[in-house]
Amino acid sequence: MPWTLNAKELRDALQEGRLGDSAKQKLASDINVALMNVASAQGTLFVKRSAAATGFDDVAQCEAVFNEIGVPSYDRCLALSTRDYNGIASNLAGRQNVTDLPKEAYRRAYVGMIASFDTYKLDYANRKVAAAGGAGLTISTQDAAVNYYIPKATSTSVGGKINVDNRYQTVTVSATTNVVAGDAFTIAGVNSVHAITKGDTGQLKTFRVISITNGTQMVISPGIISNQVASDASAQYKNVIVTPAAAAPINWLNTAASNINVFWQRDSLEILPGRYAVPSDAGTAVMRATTDQGVELVMQKFYDIDSMIIKYRLDTLFGVVNKQPEMSGILLFNQ
Repeated sequence: MPWTLNAKELRDALQEGRLGDSAKQKLASDINVALMNVASAQGTLFVKRSAAATGFDDVAQCEAVFNEIGVPSYDRCLALSTRDYNGIASNLAGRQNVTDLPKEAYRRAYVGMIASFDTYKLDYANRKVAAAGGAGLTISTQDAAVNYYIPKATSTSVGGKINVDNRYQTVTVSATTNVVAGDAFTIAGVNSVHAITKGDTGQLKTFRVISITNGTQMVISPGIISNQVASDASAQYKNVIVTPAAAAPINWLNTAASNINVFWQRDSLEILPGRYAVPSDAGTAVMRATTDQGVELVMQKFYDIDSMIIKYRLDTLFGVVNKQPEMSGILLFNQ
């Protein structure tokens, strides 16, 4: 985030402070947006609501999805678009028989914790368009199609062993025409299981499209870990129970354009702070600071003797990762 001040503007010390604060807010916003982008695109759990946000029942469905598959019951978060958040607050404001909570909902459109989730209101929200892949797409879940996934730690390549990212799998479907990254779907006969007991939840497993490889292949998350063949030693990682079919229908879940509301267990998403090696003896003043979250900020400035202008630059280096896509998901209304 760069800005400049000349020798006259620097007479107003408050201006320098305001611009510095604005730069920090801009970088903080960049981090928030990056975090929501990753969560929106890679969270694999999906809660579909047919109407607008109405209140407790909407969030309770997110809790049900988490509980069914054994997601830890603490540090659960839900970030909602302003309109959806206010729809829930409206429902709470009308509950006059509940002490104190309706008062804050009415005065400040505030919800707080609901159905085990700490809720947050976004002044921006990603949008998801309706899936356009059509209703006729299928996938074979029979053993011979090898559309199951067996997790492994490493893979052997020309250069030696490399780590394997088990969050994703390439599957073959009847066609990928008009399918785009971010689309959510279920597969007939593929149910989710509890992460610990491996018991059938009775609910179809939800998946997200990560990327399109070609006309019949796409990368999805999570992988279909079914432990369905004799050579498969992945029973401890099993996340689905499959009723094999030669042409199991794919059912798209994002059926109408909508704001994306993200819910996650705190440990599933992580901000990875980086560091710039900026020289402090190259004629530019360098200052460093670290936020409470461990993200480093680097401020640099230099003076141009000809124009009497000081140029400032505030930088941060970070990455965002969705470590466990099965512990994060999206909530869509009006579907």
